[in-house]
Amino acid sequence: MVRWSRKGLWISWGILLLLDLSMRGEAWLVHSVTGLRFLANYIVSAIVLLTILSLFSYIRRKGVFWSLYSLVIILPLIIEGNYFFVYKNFISPSVFSIFFESPGMVTDTSAHNLNILLILYLLIFSIIAGIFLFKYRPRRKWIIIIPDILIFSGLFIFFMLHWYSVSNFQHSVFSFYNNLTSNFFVSNNKTIHPHRAPVSPVKAVPGHPNFVFVIGESQVLSHMSLYGYKRKTTPLLDSLYRQKRIIPLHKAVSIGNKTRFSVPYMLVGLEGPDPKGAFYRYPSLFDYMKAAGYHTLFISAQDLHWGYLDKYFDDGSVDLIRDGSYFSSNVNVHKGADDLVVLPHLFSLLEQYSSPFLLVVQMDGSHYPYNIHSPDSLKKFLPETSPNCVNAFDNTLIVTDTYLTRLYDYLCRHFPNTYMFFTPDHGQNFGGLNGHFNDNFKPDVYHNALIVFPPVKNNRQIRLIKMDQGRLTSQADIFATVLDLSGIRPQYQIDGISMADTAHSHRYVTCSEYMPTFHNDPVGIVVDSTLQTIFIDFSKHSVTDYRTGKYYPYRRLDPGIKKMLDYRLQRKEPLKIANR
Repeated sequence: MVRWSRKGLWISWGILLLLDLSMRGEAWLVHSVTGLRFLANYIVSAIVLLTILSLFSYIRRKGVFWSLYSLVIILPLIIEGNYFFVYKNFISPSVFSIFFESPGMVTDTSAHNLNILLILYLLIFSIIAGIFLFKYRPRRKWIIIIPDILIFSGLFIFFMLHWYSVSNFQHSVFSFYNNLTSNFFVSNNKTIHPHRAPVSPVKAVPGHPNFVFVIGESQVLSHMSLYGYKRKTTPLLDSLYRQKRIIPLHKAVSIGNKTRFSVPYMLVGLEGPDPKGAFYRYPSLFDYMKAAGYHTLFISAQDLHWGYLDKYFDDGSVDLIRDGSYFSSNVNVHKGADDLVVLPHLFSLLEQYSSPFLLVVQMDGSHYPYNIHSPDSLKKFLPETSPNCVNAFDNTLIVTDTYLTRLYDYLCRHFPNTYMFFTPDHGQNFGGLNGHFNDNFKPDVYHNALIVFPPVKNNRQIRLIKMDQGRLTSQADIFATVLDLSGIRPQYQIDGISMADTAHSHRYVTCSEYMPTFHNDPVGIVVDSTLQTIFIDFSKHSVTDYRTGKYYPYRRLDPGIKKMLDYRLQRKEPLKIANR
């Protein structure tokens, strides 16, 4: 007992440090611990943890001690541990915002991804650490805790604001409260009713081509046989490609890593960062096409109320909006109406509205849990050993393959003068160092499919678009391409470049979370033409250049990239293009 009372603080500290490191996994540690930035972050956050434990050692009432210890140490350790197990990332400020917005949905998602053994492991050893700490008897008088408070406060502020700090490289307990606090300092623009700049009446090209813009859900380029995957997950699309009827672009980048970033922005032709909410004032694709005399339809298999997608575009520019609840009574955040059930309804609606039309379709797609997004009749890769196994995901791509080819075949037969585009909102990760799902900026999340389905007899545009096949492309380019192919000039400056434009191309595109359609989490990446990335934390003015492995302040960023980002950071009102 005497030995515990003298060394309990240090034993507790050591247990919590080892517990935190062990829960990250050997592969992640081997990849990270040799970096100076990891060592600096972890050592300083370990000192912060020690000051917290030192302050706790002055609490002698057992009930008070265990209540506070559970709240401050055990709870965040377990939450971060389970989250890290799934995503290989700690909870970001935006995750806290999602929880405050929809606690039921977050709780339900968490319940499906619990690792009971890991939770028990973290719980037992953190309690053991607490026992050692409670047995510790500090020799100092209570007045000596003032330096601990000053050390804790100073380092906490340093981590919140300094460009060198990385939450993922800190102790999990400290990272949890660091990001929870950061959430309250992030500018969360809650505007959901856009006030878009007006579009003057425009005249489309003779012949009025139709446009169908299919937005997928979580399909991953690296798992599509069309892009070289070893399994035949897209055999029908493969056949169309061999017939030279479709054009898969190879360097397409998502605007954001979540639906509420990518979908709204690709429909206004903008990329992030956009902290001031220029999105809410720029005309949408529906506005332009409506001004050109098009019928406009927005049909989603998902619940458009989640994320306010219905309110973003329900401003009179869309003739018909339908979401998944119209087609099924069982729609929720994770599962929309079945794509192949919705498809016949699309055919009926197009026949009702007729040409010229712009149809934007949002698929149910490949959202997790993957196993519920494909019918038994189309499950080709078996067994599905778990809801989110690779076999289950690959089976969802069979559905996408069937859906796209059936829709394209229908358009070719009934509306042959139609351009169709497909891109998912974002991709997914499948484990390893990248974790699962899409809560980061890894290649399988930001590097996505983009497929062009030209009209069957329009050889001129096929040649033009083919020239862009290996060029760096943003999802915002679909907006620019639709306007270009319909002969409509944008009236305001946009970020997208038409795929049929052979004179201009991107040097860089962005994938960001710093946009108010979600929670304005001030992070994002810049992607170059080799698909290498630069990660930027705008709140800390910090740059992590994955091309070189270097870290530096934002002010030292390449001038061309910095100029582009600075403009977007300040952009609020649409910049009108002078008449030419």
